[in-house]
Amino acid sequence: MTRLMEQAIEKLKSVPEAEQDQFAKFLLNELKEDERWANSTAAHESKLKAFIDQVVADDDAGKCEPLDPDLL
Repeated sequence: MTRLMEQAIEKLKSVPEAEQDQFAKFLLNELKEDERWANSTAAHESKLKAFIDQVVADDDAGKCEPLDPDLL
């Protein structure tokens, strides 16, 4: 375990148990979602690569418009 994680856990020990449980649920859910995303990405790697290649080709061909963050 990293020092930073140890520091976070030490700090969590000082908060009420209900808050500790809430944080634990949040963290476990995040880890589960990260694993789900990694599995999904790995399972569709060739489709994702083809999609990325197409977007890059379209951009190189001038088919993409610049994104204006102020219009989002």
